[in-house]
Amino acid sequence: MISNSRPRTVVTVLATTVMGLTVIFLSAQLIRLVTGQSHLTSFGVADPDLIDATVPVQMSQLAMMKSIGITSVRLDADWAGVQPRDPETFDWKPLDQVVHSVRAAGLSVDLIIDGCPPWAAVPAARDDLSPQPASAVQYATWAAHVAARYSPRGVRLFEIWNEPNHSTFWQPAPNPVAYTQDLIAAYSAIKKVDASAFIISGGLAPGPTYGSNYNPVTFLEAMYAHGAKGSFDALGFHPYSYPALPDTYRAWSGWSQMDQTNPSLRSVMTSNGDAGRPIWITEFGAPSSGPNGVGDTAQATALQQAITGAKRMPWIGAFYVYTWQDDGTNPRNTEDWFGLLTAAGSPKPAYNQISAALK
Repeated sequence: MISNSRPRTVVTVLATTVMGLTVIFLSAQLIRLVTGQSHLTSFGVADPDLIDATVPVQMSQLAMMKSIGITSVRLDADWAGVQPRDPETFDWKPLDQVVHSVRAAGLSVDLIIDGCPPWAAVPAARDDLSPQPASAVQYATWAAHVAARYSPRGVRLFEIWNEPNHSTFWQPAPNPVAYTQDLIAAYSAIKKVDASAFIISGGLAPGPTYGSNYNPVTFLEAMYAHGAKGSFDALGFHPYSYPALPDTYRAWSGWSQMDQTNPSLRSVMTSNGDAGRPIWITEFGAPSSGPNGVGDTAQATALQQAITGAKRMPWIGAFYVYTWQDDGTNPRNTEDWFGLLTAAGSPKPAYNQISAALK
């Protein structure tokens, strides 16, 4: 979201690595559609606040998630949090604990490798909240540290940054060339640690090109132009559509930008030989209140339509809801209102809708 805050099936792997077996991949997708078997490997929650909760609260929330059909949790492996001072000093404790809690609850983990510390940032952004790494090699070293520590603990999903096409998360300004260099380097570094790791490109933010921000389709075109092909197992995307519903076409809507606009993310992937590679929705939601709030009912409807649509589209490989619980109750802050639960912990209509949609 624009705020501060499993391996694929064998058939899919073969389809994307041995081109002669593409027909088998397509047949498997058709079988899933006919039988009703879901092609989605993860139904998750993007929950950046879970790391700050006490262990009892973590376990209670994770048990609730699992009870409604959630299978995965998306967390930040925040470089700045683990190595704030220098490249030799590590503080893994908070991240270790939250990963342990998620794994102990029987859920998988998508670790977002992000959060560049000032000592590793480009000079122009060292005082910013989300600076661009100065060195792709140094960033890849961090990615390898994360994989080496958490792959033995059962983590197989690694997402390379969050919304790199938006200035909130890539400062001083989004740069598809620099991001692609980081993606390529991190992919190689992680695969050397764990060849079975599943690498998701940083979930792109939706919307038009404005200011220094890139339309996700334009950003993806630039990624391919600078060598991104072959350096991600799934394309990460955040198809927010509010205030419109997913089923309503809007050129600016992330949901529409997946396959309905011209060009779209899918058309760009297809033209670059990646038709068999999935899109992973690593965030989707809508605010129930705040300046851009849609209301409780529309929030629930948006999630229901999105999950139904994701199940229907064989090229969507995962779906993560943003987020589990409201951050606060400030009526002037949209970011407070994306939770399935209120800030006090009461289920919203969206919680019940998710529970029904995932069954």
